Amino acid sequence: MSDSGELQTIQRWLQAVITHPEGVSSGVSSAAAQQWLAVAGQNVEQVILPSSELTSLDRLQIYGQAYYGRLLECLRAQYPAVRYAVGDAAFDGMAFGYLVAHPSTRYTLSALGTAFPDYLATIRPPRAETLDSHEPDFADFLIELGGLEQVYSEVFDGPGPERSRSLTAQDLVGLSPERFLSSRLRLHDCVRLLEFSFPVHEYATQVRRGSNPIPPASRQVLLVVTRREYFVRRDEITRPQFRLLSALKQGRTVGEAIEELYVNAPVDSQALSADLEVWFRAWSAAPLFAEWNAPAHEMSRDSVFLATESESANPTFF
Repeated sequence: MSDSGELQTIQRWLQAVITHPEGVSSGVSSAAAQQWLAVAGQNVEQVILPSSELTSLDRLQIYGQAYYGRLLECLRAQYPAVRYAVGDAAFDGMAFGYLVAHPSTRYTLSALGTAFPDYLATIRPPRAETLDSHEPDFADFLIELGGLEQVYSEVFDGPGPERSRSLTAQDLVGLSPERFLSSRLRLHDCVRLLEFSFPVHEYATQVRRGSNPIPPASRQVLLVVTRREYFVRRDEITRPQFRLLSALKQGRTVGEAIEELYVNAPVDSQALSADLEVWFRAWSAAPLFAEWNAPAHEMSRDSVFLATESESANPTFF
């Protein structure tokens, strides 16, 4: 075997040993390690020399503890609110179980905790018999809290609007209602629309500010999460806003998205018209939109939002 081949074999053996969840002694005898070097525990000195104060296994143990210590440190940093909610010891236990079920396989640790919320869902305790089957409980709160913190990490690490063009309110000035309603607005890749059964965003913010929050009562929460100037931002929005943004994110035209607000819900057209102007100005400032695309032809005058003569007298959206 060449020197480079021998080094690679030792490196892979070492990785199998120190990453074994049951410790380096079990790691040495594991199939993953034995496939590289058939070394028994008492013969580890053939690969790793002892020092004047430590045995070969002791030296390996230092690396094994450091490996899992570093991974636990990353999960603690990514999920501070979940950690606070359950306490340090319980969190470390859940995190270690997660690492065993989902070992790190990438060179970067940014994706280490991606599946942690899903893991929390798999280990959740049975729902108390005193609760309705649809009534959210503390386990649901933890799962949603973890889901929010995972989204925060994704939005922070992913692409954002800082170095790309964003649609502004000024870009929409002078557009006829027909052209605006027939356009499609593309949201930035960092924009997330989330629905929760708890105000987990408020709890997470309190934890990050050093407060001592208690688990909140259940209530329906709709959020839009984005990033601006490399800061993750979240805002609670209404159901109509959520439905409108969801439709736009799915690629619907502005007119089609607005029409969905009329489905199965009474809508005051005049009030909604005023609201839309406020919403789109705020969303453009956020900024939520990367660009807009409109067909060359104008939309029909039968559109649901172009019904009054007063609107046709002033053919601009803003």
